[in-house]
Amino acid sequence: MEQLNALIREKIIEKQEGSQRVAAEIVAGMIHGSKYWTLDELWSKLTPFLNELCMNLSSEAVLNWVFCFWFAVADVDPRRTYRTVEFMRSLINTPSTANTFIETSRWNLVEQLRNFEWRIPAV
Repeated sequence: MEQLNALIREKIIEKQEGSQRVAAEIVAGMIHGSKYWTLDELWSKLTPFLNELCMNLSSEAVLNWVFCFWFAVADVDPRRTYRTVEFMRSLINTPSTANTFIETSRWNLVEQLRNFEWRIPAV
């Protein structure tokens, strides 16, 4: 877990699209495979990272992170991805920034909740 955390921190610092894609794939795999770690340990590391990420998205990396959240919740019981859904819902209540690109990117991530529209009666 610590090695993955260090690797995604290293990749996110680099602004290159390929590095961002690697970080997004790792995060998606960590969330999707979270049954192998305790949720508290996983989310104590991921939440600050994802909050920082959402405030610093680049135009090249947005699509990678949208696919990250899509893959993380695709074909999974919503009860298993409670923390992911709660994080995505927390993006709704995040105070608006002056940067409209960041705001739009954040809403693109929130839009991935539509994967659950048939499984959750009221999101």
